[in-house]
Amino acid sequence: MKTTFFTPVVAVIFTVASLAVAKAETKTLHYPTQDATMFSIDAPADWKVTEIEEVGGYGSLESENGSILQFRAVECESEEEARKEVDSITGSTPDFLQENYTDIQLQDAERITIEGRQGAQLAGSGKDKEGNNVEFLSAFVLLTPTTVAEIWAVIYPEGRGDNDLAIAKTVLDSFKPTGSSGGE
Repeated sequence: MKTTFFTPVVAVIFTVASLAVAKAETKTLHYPTQDATMFSIDAPADWKVTEIEEVGGYGSLESENGSILQFRAVECESEEEARKEVDSITGSTPDFLQENYTDIQLQDAERITIEGRQGAQLAGSGKDKEGNNVEFLSAFVLLTPTTVAEIWAVIYPEGRGDNDLAIAKTVLDSFKPTGSSGGE
């Protein structure tokens, strides 16, 4: 079962815009490398890619409009350590948003399942320091009981963000874990 990111309300916007995005050129990115893939995403060819140097580091995609998607995975030594990592991700997100954005409106956190892997996401909206509207997404997916993938997105949905919201939705929905979840 594949779960899509963001909310059903936002999904209406994507239905119209996704048709144009589907024709855009993409490239498959592997985290951390193609030889040791933990997950992959299909990225727009015209977004800037930051390479990943090691597991735990962030890989990022950035549009020329300033929208950014970041991905990483953390390998933990135990399930308890993985739970602490999840708690750290979910606990730090609201604080980070309060420090860097205004007019923040967060939806309730939602449980998600991506190809049998459990996770959760928190989506919302706000304004950047210049007063531009932004959409947020913070999510985690348990790739295995001891490996946590983290996804972060700040998207400019209007004005500066020429279809960035639809493109980001397409990228996030292409998230594909590899191998067994280890919990099945």
